[in-house]
Amino acid sequence: MRHVYADFIDRVAKPARYLGGEYQAVVKDTADARVCLAFPDVYDIGMSHLGTKILYSLLNKDPRIACERAFAPWLDMEEELRTRGLPLVSLESQRPLCEFDVVGFSLQYELTFTNVLTMLDLGGLPLRTVDRAADAPLVLVGGPTASHPEPMAAFIDAAFVGEAEERLPALVLEWAALRKAIAAGTRTRADVLAELASKYPLYVPSLYETEVDADTGMTVVGAPKDPRVPARVTRAMVRDLDAYPFPSDSPVPYAEAVFERASVEIARGCTEGCRFCQAGMIYRPVRERSPQSIADSLINGVEKAGYDETGLTCLSTADFSSITPLVKQLAGELRRRGVSMSVASLRAYGLNEDLLDELALTRISGLTFAPEAGTQRMRDVINKNVTEAHIEESARRVFARGWHRLKLYFIIGLPTEEDDDVRGTVETGRRMLGLGRGLVGGRAEVTVSVSSHVPKPHTPFQWCQQDTLDEIRRKQALLRATAGREKGLRLKHHDSGVSFVEGVLARG
Repeated sequence: MRHVYADFIDRVAKPARYLGGEYQAVVKDTADARVCLAFPDVYDIGMSHLGTKILYSLLNKDPRIACERAFAPWLDMEEELRTRGLPLVSLESQRPLCEFDVVGFSLQYELTFTNVLTMLDLGGLPLRTVDRAADAPLVLVGGPTASHPEPMAAFIDAAFVGEAEERLPALVLEWAALRKAIAAGTRTRADVLAELASKYPLYVPSLYETEVDADTGMTVVGAPKDPRVPARVTRAMVRDLDAYPFPSDSPVPYAEAVFERASVEIARGCTEGCRFCQAGMIYRPVRERSPQSIADSLINGVEKAGYDETGLTCLSTADFSSITPLVKQLAGELRRRGVSMSVASLRAYGLNEDLLDELALTRISGLTFAPEAGTQRMRDVINKNVTEAHIEESARRVFARGWHRLKLYFIIGLPTEEDDDVRGTVETGRRMLGLGRGLVGGRAEVTVSVSSHVPKPHTPFQWCQQDTLDEIRRKQALLRATAGREKGLRLKHHDSGVSFVEGVLARG
């Protein structure tokens, strides 16, 4: 079949983003329900997203469901589609989004909200739910940002609250069947959505009363309009991660992805309880995959896809109960295959010596820790259970094993922050650099990466005032002045304007 974009695809950057046909992609001619996983960012980023890989494999394992993918087009592709009057189509079957039963968006961060609207528009769906036909596809959102979906309420049918593995396949099939009743005129869309909301962890904005608070101007969600709809949605949670093995058969991207590796989620949840961290709050409690399940998924992923790099990922990898024997087992098998391994989210205290010894044998050029704040006072405020001594000891262990690069993550703009706390982020990096020079000489390099605090819903800091743009920029200037131009000390900070907009969207 000639591709719908064939006449102009050579005019856009990275045309492989839009063509599909990747190794291990799934194409089904017939199905009872058709789902498009619409990732609201470019292919390069979306193809690295672990959640999309999980749901794509899970849904396609059901012979009744055809799950396909679509990604946000880059600006040049968007212009071509609008100029030519062509729709955004899925990679697998070249169907426009408007021809699916369900269009599911993964909301990973607030700045992709506008991409959702672009994809809906290009996919042939009216932006606002009130403007769509009664039997239009179900526009569903999920992911961490769907835990506070009200800023997108006018554009979505429902938000799936929590983890989707156990309930999503049944929801998709039931909606597809009930959609036929809507098309036949025997059920209304509102009636069907109310029925689904009574069975599944769905927040359906159109089924709740809203009012504007006279003092703040904020829109407040009130009581359900239908007695079947719960006043509060209960979050879905997968208790046994091993019941849903991590997929090793994900499509292998044609275009270069941000992370070209076989990665496995080894656990969900976090024990730390940092007061700024939304993921640490909404993914409680901690649950782990079994080491054998992790090893099987990782090795199978390498053998099937041919990756030469792997990764273990979760919110706090060092807290995984069997991390050292797991890394030891995997490192030996991967070295024999010439494959490297990275371990994400190492904490800045209590690093196991044996774990570091194993990681030192891999091809990792450096390690990353997240002290988050530059002074002990500030770390106590945010409930970050790490001391200066912990940070120094972890850095010493890293440099002593021959690594010469260390990256430290910090946040500015936290509640009660003072200028000494801001300076402390750079000074902490400078002390670690001095320690590194004593162990590896002039090769030592420390990167201080600083983001600006965005108060997020469901965290203890959700009602705290965010720094103004001027205040964020003042603190960033203070960081630069403190860092100076010292060799080996690198300072990076986020765009202040982007952080401010993120804060607006995060809390609506």
